[in-house]
Amino acid sequence: MYEAIARTLLDNHARLIYTVSRAAGNVLMGFQGEYPSLHSEVCINEKIAYEQALTGACVGKRTACLFTTEGLYEALDPVMSSAYTGVVGGFVVVCMKETDEDVTPLGPFAKLPTLVAAGFEEFTRAVRFGYALSETYQIPVLVQTAPDMDMDGALRFSTETETRVKGEIPGLGHQVSNFVKDPGRWAATPKYRYQLHKTLNEKLERIRTEFEAYPGNVKTLKGKSGVITDRYSDMDFCDDDASILFISTVYPLPSVLVDDFMAEMNEVSVSEGSYPTIEFQIGDRKKIISEKIGGLGRRGKPMETMYGFTVVRDTIGPASSINLAHGMKISEPDRKVLAITFEDHFFHSGMPAFVNTLYNCSSYVLLVLISEKEEQIRKVLEGFGFHNSFHIEGFPEIERFHDHQDLTVLFCEGII
Repeated sequence: MYEAIARTLLDNHARLIYTVSRAAGNVLMGFQGEYPSLHSEVCINEKIAYEQALTGACVGKRTACLFTTEGLYEALDPVMSSAYTGVVGGFVVVCMKETDEDVTPLGPFAKLPTLVAAGFEEFTRAVRFGYALSETYQIPVLVQTAPDMDMDGALRFSTETETRVKGEIPGLGHQVSNFVKDPGRWAATPKYRYQLHKTLNEKLERIRTEFEAYPGNVKTLKGKSGVITDRYSDMDFCDDDASILFISTVYPLPSVLVDDFMAEMNEVSVSEGSYPTIEFQIGDRKKIISEKIGGLGRRGKPMETMYGFTVVRDTIGPASSINLAHGMKISEPDRKVLAITFEDHFFHSGMPAFVNTLYNCSSYVLLVLISEKEEQIRKVLEGFGFHNSFHIEGFPEIERFHDHQDLTVLFCEGII
C-alpha cells in the first residue's frame, strides 16, 4: 500500500514528503537510493508534518503529506491558513480512508480542492492532476484514497504508466528553493486577508471549470432515476436501470456537469458520507429525494456511556474531549463525564485545554491512554499545580471514581 503511494508521489516529482506513520516512513527511506534528492520525515503529529510540507511548497518545492483521513483533522490550523496563503510549488495531501471519516467535508470548510480516488489508476490520475492544479493555481490539493488497493496491479501500473520516471529530472527532481518576500500574502493583516479571500474564491471558480472535464467524473445514463455518488462501493446497491454520475472532484463541484445530469432525471439520490458535501453544493435540490439536509436537525445524538459516565472522545481533534467535557459540565453540572484521550493527543493540544479546565474550576474524570509517557504527563500536571492523578491497572477501576467531586486524571495502558 505505502510503496505504491510513495512511488506515485515520487514519480510525480515530489521530493519533500512528510508523514506520521513509521511504516510509511520506512517505505520512503527505502526509495532514498533511487531518488537521491528525496527528503522524508516521520513527524510527531499531523500539524507539524503539514507545516513542514507547506513551508517547502512556499519556496517552490513539490511536497506531499501522507495521512489518514482522520489524521488530517488534527492539522486544521495550518490547513485553514494554507488555503489563503497558497503555495508556490505543488502541494498534494494524500489521505487514506482507514475509518468512516471522510476528508470531503474539509473541501468547502477550508476552501481546498478535494478529489476522491477509489482505485490505483484513479489515484495516479488524481495525484498527477493535483500537482498540475496546485502549481497552476498555487493552492494545496486534498486527495482521498482507500488503503485496500490492488498492490500487484498498482505496482505493475506504476511501472508501465507514462508517469514513471527513471532517475532525476533537472528542474523537477532538483528544484531550487526561492522564497519571494510578500508580507501582504505570507503575513497578511485583515486588509490583505480580505484580498486573499477574494483571490481564493476566484481560484476556486476557475478550478471548478477545470473539474468539468476531469476524466474521473463518469456519467452513465440509463433510466430516469439517477444517483450521484463519490464512492464506488455505493454503486453496487443501485438498480440496474439507474443512471449514475460518479464524482471524483468533490469540491468545488463541477456544477455544469451535475446540472446537466439532473436535468435528464425525474428524481436523484445523492449517496455520500455522513456529511452532505456534494448535496450542499447543488443549487436546485427539488429533484433530490435523499433526506440528509432536511434530516440534519432531526438526527438523534448517539451518546456513549461507560461505568455510569457519559463518555466523550477526541472526535473533533486531538484532546478535544477535554474541552468538550468542560463544556458539558458547565451546561449540566450534575452529569458524570468521562473524557478519553491519548498521551500524544495530550501533548498535541491537551495542555491548554486542561489549564482552561483548571482555571474555570470544572470537574470530571479524564482518562489518558498511555504507553510510555505517564511520568512526563504527571510532571506537566504538577507544573499546573494539579496532583489528583491515579494510575489504574484495568478499565473496570474507573467505576470507583464515579462519585468523585473533584477533577480527576486517570492513567491506564491499552485501548478502550
